[in-house]
Amino acid sequence: MDFDLSALRAQAFNYLFDAVVVTDAEGIIRDWNTGSESLYGYSKEEVIGHNVNILHAPEDIESITAMVIAAVEEHGKWTGEVRFKHKDGTIGWVESMCIPLFDDQQQFVGALGINRDITARVEDSQRLLNIAFYDQLTKIPNRYLLIDRVTQYIERAKRNCSQFCLFYIDLDDFKKVNDTLGHCEGDKVLIETVKRLNTAIRDSDTLARIGGDEFVLILENLNDNNDISAMADIIIASLDKPFQLGEHSALVNCSIGIATYPNSGDNFDMLIKSADFAMYKSKRQGGATYRFN
Repeated sequence: MDFDLSALRAQAFNYLFDAVVVTDAEGIIRDWNTGSESLYGYSKEEVIGHNVNILHAPEDIESITAMVIAAVEEHGKWTGEVRFKHKDGTIGWVESMCIPLFDDQQQFVGALGINRDITARVEDSQRLLNIAFYDQLTKIPNRYLLIDRVTQYIERAKRNCSQFCLFYIDLDDFKKVNDTLGHCEGDKVLIETVKRLNTAIRDSDTLARIGGDEFVLILENLNDNNDISAMADIIIASLDKPFQLGEHSALVNCSIGIATYPNSGDNFDMLIKSADFAMYKSKRQGGATYRFN
């Protein structure tokens, strides 16, 4: 039995579930299959002649190009997981492999990319990470992620011969809100507290929730106690106005205990214990204040 292998390959190319994209040496799309239409949302006629960059998330284009070129030069192909842009503007994820194409004289003439949609897998993985490492009420890091972040801060401080400080923040009179207005209103206070704290701190700082009304804030590049005190005053001031809870309002501020690395400890447990001890000294002073340990 005779087979027309070229025709069979063409047929298989078109009916592969994976998206197959063929470009020339300049990255212009020259061919693709129905799997690509399903993945990216464009018809073949809409993309032929366009640069393959229209399929990438715009902010990723430069990094993807650099990764592919480097990998092809070293290994003869590139594989990885990258974001893609659908015709409707939504962003997803693909598992991709790219191989170079050569002519009969072994001159580079283009590339062939095989892409498989893994958006659902990546989103499921991200959801699991969020559950594991983020507080589900306030959406900020939980204790487990905080431990990892503090470890990173310690390693960076060792390399740079620098210090950082840890604020242990406990809300004052929060129990009264739960007892008098209920836990739903208490949750609203916690959410609003995080909003206010995030407005007060810098993007480089880490805020985590480690208990019911207990938070930890990690700050770098504060060089002396005056700078640290100024930040503590800002935190207290951010909470020093009523929380509106429907027809009710509640006054809730915080007590802060401050530990510094390496003076207060050189590991997570020591720093937390030091800051916690200092926080209780603030509580005994009546709250809405801070103390160093």
